[in-house]
Amino acid sequence: MIAFFAQTAFATGSGFPSLPNRLLFGGGGGAVKQLGIEVLGIIVVMAVIFAISYAIVWVIQNFAGGVRTDYAAAGLIPLSGGEAPVEPLTGA
Repeated sequence: MIAFFAQTAFATGSGFPSLPNRLLFGGGGGAVKQLGIEVLGIIVVMAVIFAISYAIVWVIQNFAGGVRTDYAAAGLIPLSGGEAPVEPLTGA
């Protein structure tokens, strides 16, 4: 967002007097560089989140038996009307 909206007059009041104007205010090459930095940051965050999510699903699949789709083998009771099956009550 800095790459689009930064203005020197407001940046000075915020404690960043060296921040130049950006794209929407005639910032030029510095604004394009800042935009590239921000896009790189977005891509890195997306890659890290994907890797962490993939690792978590891999762990669940390999160590916890994965996501079950065979309800009869899992001992779950199917409900009518397309609702998700539930585990039967025991004991009570």
